[in-house]
Amino acid sequence: MAKRIVVLGLGRIGGAIAQILHSHDDYEVTGADISPDAVARFSHQFPTKLLSKTSSEMRDYNDIFAGQDAVISALSFNDNPYVAHAALANGCSYFDLTEDVRCTQAIKEIALAAAPGQVFMPQCGLAPGFIGILGYSFRHRFDRLDSLKLRVGALPEYPSNQMMYNLTWSTEGLINEYANPCESIKNHIPTLTEPLEGREVFSISGVEYEAFNTSGGLANLCYTLDGQLRELTYKTIRYPGHCKLMKFLFHDLRLGEEGKRRDMLMEIFESSVATTMQDLVLISVVATGYVDEKLRQCSRTFLLRHTAEQSAIQISTASAAVTTVDLILNSREPRQGFVEQETLDIEDFLANEFAKAYRDAELSI
Repeated sequence: MAKRIVVLGLGRIGGAIAQILHSHDDYEVTGADISPDAVARFSHQFPTKLLSKTSSEMRDYNDIFAGQDAVISALSFNDNPYVAHAALANGCSYFDLTEDVRCTQAIKEIALAAAPGQVFMPQCGLAPGFIGILGYSFRHRFDRLDSLKLRVGALPEYPSNQMMYNLTWSTEGLINEYANPCESIKNHIPTLTEPLEGREVFSISGVEYEAFNTSGGLANLCYTLDGQLRELTYKTIRYPGHCKLMKFLFHDLRLGEEGKRRDMLMEIFESSVATTMQDLVLISVVATGYVDEKLRQCSRTFLLRHTAEQSAIQISTASAAVTTVDLILNSREPRQGFVEQETLDIEDFLANEFAKAYRDAELSI
């Protein structure tokens, strides 16, 4: 029997998720959005519903969620706790794409009341999401894991401004990860580090990049790997020069402060920084550890590119989310409540029919 899934938010990522699921006979998809244009755009492909423009706190999801097996939220992280509450009440499993740490903590608490077989799995996209599954897999390669460096970047293929950057996904999410504290493990101790710090420079295939601390990419890894390694870090990849300009905006002008200043920065970005579909997504994990008491290093790198129809961030996020949902909903392992990304095996993930974009993108094994 086909599994029934609601996709909330039919923007670039949510729309791509809904289309992938709809193309498969094992899924019956319903899409929902507050935008009449978004609903109309997909209404000829699968059933769609128009959400009320009231706040998520006041919005009634019961009619949409009734009789569904799962809900995937591609809404703002501020909406997700309310969606998760509604999923709980209607017996649906819940998945989202959030990078927000506080949102995920709220969903963990909601998941405590889950019924048997009801799963709550936030952070199912690229980072957090795929990067955590990939990073966690390296623990099997060593007798004793020492360090994990997780690096991810969605980059314009043809940068043309001083920032060397174009908007490729949620502006709100971008500002959130540049402004909020970053989880890490340093000298075996879980700690918080400042965003936009810890800059490093490296090259892949002859192209130079920079990377720096950003929030939310590690999902639950700091808790899962606590006591198991010396160092765990997550950084966002950009072209050189980007970090310096962001520090000017976020620190010197204090536009990263929550409230009106952050709203002002979002308005500046959305009115002055062009979006692009011509992008690439770079994913790198470098691990060190001990084998027979000798320190060794290994890595895996993926490079996803845009197509004529979809951006690389659409492809990478949507295929990661759908692969995760497919593996969880078709798993024979009994699960209940909050489920961490790293419970998924990386080779099972890459072998899944929805993960072809990742299989084709690997540069090193």
